[in-house]
Amino acid sequence: MHGIGRVLENSFLYAFSSLLTKAIGFLLLPVYTTFLTPEDYGITNLVNSFTGVAIFIVAFSLYSAIIRFYVDYKDNREKLKRFYGTLVTFITLSGSIFVSFMVLLRGFLIAWFFEGIAFYPVVVIALLGLTFACLHTVHQSILRGMQAGKKLTAINLIVFTLSVVFTLVFIGIFKMGAVGVLLSSLLINVLYVAYMVCDLKNNDLITFCIDKTILKEALRYSIPIMPHNLSTHIASFASRVFINRSASLATVGLYSVAMQFGTIIDMIQSSVNQAFAPWFFDVMSRGGNAGKREAVVLSRFLLIGYSLIYMGIGLFSPEVLMIMTTERYHLAWTVIPILVVAFSVKSIYYFYVNVLFYYKQAANKVFISTITGSFADVILASILVKILGMYGAAIAFLVAKVIVVSIVVAMSKLYEDVGYRVTDMLKIIIPSLMFMGVGLYFSYTIYLTAFSWLNLLYKAGVLFAYLAFIYFTNRNGIDELIKSGKFQEFLKKKRIIGIGRA
Repeated sequence: MHGIGRVLENSFLYAFSSLLTKAIGFLLLPVYTTFLTPEDYGITNLVNSFTGVAIFIVAFSLYSAIIRFYVDYKDNREKLKRFYGTLVTFITLSGSIFVSFMVLLRGFLIAWFFEGIAFYPVVVIALLGLTFACLHTVHQSILRGMQAGKKLTAINLIVFTLSVVFTLVFIGIFKMGAVGVLLSSLLINVLYVAYMVCDLKNNDLITFCIDKTILKEALRYSIPIMPHNLSTHIASFASRVFINRSASLATVGLYSVAMQFGTIIDMIQSSVNQAFAPWFFDVMSRGGNAGKREAVVLSRFLLIGYSLIYMGIGLFSPEVLMIMTTERYHLAWTVIPILVVAFSVKSIYYFYVNVLFYYKQAANKVFISTITGSFADVILASILVKILGMYGAAIAFLVAKVIVVSIVVAMSKLYEDVGYRVTDMLKIIIPSLMFMGVGLYFSYTIYLTAFSWLNLLYKAGVLFAYLAFIYFTNRNGIDELIKSGKFQEFLKKKRIIGIGRA
């Protein structure tokens, strides 16, 4: 129970801290949509999508190695210090080389990826901040690998506050538009890297060097994962490029607003998995069936929690968007339910892929699924965007997730059958999507761009109906968990109950 409690605690902390940083685009939607035109918003998201691809190229996906190899090096302080120092030094050099090449190839860069966007200053700012963004992610990965959830949350709270201040100053006061948003990100990442160096030095966690043996071992693990990490980001970037070419930067802006809601979902999934994965690796290393049964039970309750969050986002996204944004962005909500379906499917992936990441030889093959899915995403998007616009991009994204999950499930069975069953997971996911569809009926047919309290009350009724459905279909498991005494024991350990008792 202690292990599950640690997972749940870190899941909350990682989700909250990720919400403060990764989801800042969502939290600042009212600011962005007030001071930025849809075209400006499209520019910032197209550039940020490029950065999302580039950071994995620059770092050779070593973020994954940081979390995985901490388990191997945590008892050898000197080796751990050299490990962190080697990765930081290598990524800094790699980033400098990559940025230099991009400046030399700027004509190609604009013609293929940034049509209608000025290289100076927009793309230049993004390139200048690239290496700092990579190192920012390195430090976050170090803290996650060490399961330092509280520290990570405190740091990200400060990062969030500074990001809000800088963004408001640049786009609200100085009216710098898309350039202001990018400048804010650059400044935040520069300051963060300065803090990272101080933090690692003060905690005696780094020796700046290039240890070839350590680097080779880390790259041997991370490079095969690169296609896996890259493919999804490439597909996302490609969708925006296709929308820009087929429609406009303004349409890119609308699609990006919708994807901000998807970002919240993905952030929740990845944050929970960042807490779940180290615990799962530990369970697998100990062996035995008891730990595996715990993993299966925990995955079921996590999926139930996911379904509630996803359905809530899908149901109430029209009202939230109408409150948070100006009228010219309101139609963006119509894409969100398609994205919710896609991310609901993706939730299955996170449980099965941990099996592959545990086995180092299997981790080298994860890219097969993501490359296949992303290739399908890019091909379908290139076709469907011309016909359906941003809806075509969302449908392509959904199909890609189905393909990725199918392949990962099949591959994981070749290494270990933990006890997960896709049919059991779908029994949780599908009803939530059906309830969401019922709840959105009037939004699509009558209140497409209009806020209605009556429609909002109807959706609340659908949500409560789903809560009742969840309880009655899972009441035996819930009652058993409560009666077992383990739940109360967990709460007491976390000092949630029993406060003030002798």
